[in-house]
Amino acid sequence: MIGRILTTIFILILTTATIAEAQNPERGDIRIVVIADMNESYGSTHYDLYVDSSLYWIDRWQPDAILTGGDHIAGQSLDLEEETIYAMWEAFDEVIAQPIYDMGIPFGVTMGNHDASGSGSFDHERDIAEEYFTQSPTHLNFQNNDHFPFYFSFTVEDLFVISWDASAHQISTEEREWVADQLSSDKARDASYRILIGHLPLYAVAEGRNRYGEILEDADELFELLKENGLDIYISGHHHAYYPAKKEGVLLLSAGAIGSGPRPLIGSDLPPRRTITLIDFFEDSENYVITTYDLENEMEEILPEELPESIEGINGVLHRYDLAKP
Repeated sequence: MIGRILTTIFILILTTATIAEAQNPERGDIRIVVIADMNESYGSTHYDLYVDSSLYWIDRWQPDAILTGGDHIAGQSLDLEEETIYAMWEAFDEVIAQPIYDMGIPFGVTMGNHDASGSGSFDHERDIAEEYFTQSPTHLNFQNNDHFPFYFSFTVEDLFVISWDASAHQISTEEREWVADQLSSDKARDASYRILIGHLPLYAVAEGRNRYGEILEDADELFELLKENGLDIYISGHHHAYYPAKKEGVLLLSAGAIGSGPRPLIGSDLPPRRTITLIDFFEDSENYVITTYDLENEMEEILPEELPESIEGINGVLHRYDLAKP
């Protein structure tokens, strides 16, 4: 443990010596940090040093909330013993969650397929995930937590945030209706922005994940439901590739992994990158500012123009958010 801490400190000293104020963009009236897919291989209780690095930056930035795209541990295997599943949540708690709880920053999670798959074969893993999170001090200002941690809503200052159970490729009719009700509530309507977090994306963005089962079923139908009820932003994980798209005014932000297995974007020669994203919201502007950094490359900022103008996946075309039509 001491060796890990010393190695982490050494990496951070080298990193911070080269980046200084370039990684401290103008802070909005509300700031959130987005991370996703922090796990390693099945059953692992180890986290990559870039996960540690992301915690350093979160502490430095002091956001108003952290939102995740899921996959906090490395479950979803019937070969895993119950004691191993508990050990993974204990490791997550020690390495990631407790440092965040100690910062006092609201921690908005969503269940990934490796956390608590809703496929029907991993109900025992879902029970353990529920046990863990219901005993954790997430510091969230809940609006509805009847189904926590699988789907629930909360506010962050003037933002209305929903987490739904996109740990598998289907969203139930019951949950769709619940999400529509949440988005149409007075609290959501009065918010400056309405944000949804879920693990699987609506549309494919990454090589190796450009197939059915790795995206949400009935994506167009779900998108219309969300758009018609006023959603502004959908944040997802699972594809391990950063791509900020916009479709008919809704930001579809695919968060890159901070753990193992970053993936290339569909049809792109860009190398896979581990990323951490800031979203700053400004009261005097109708816009938000997205700033994303490459954790493996001295926190180099990833500029929109570096990314493909569009991505064509198995179930549709996405356009980069700064080029998409309103």
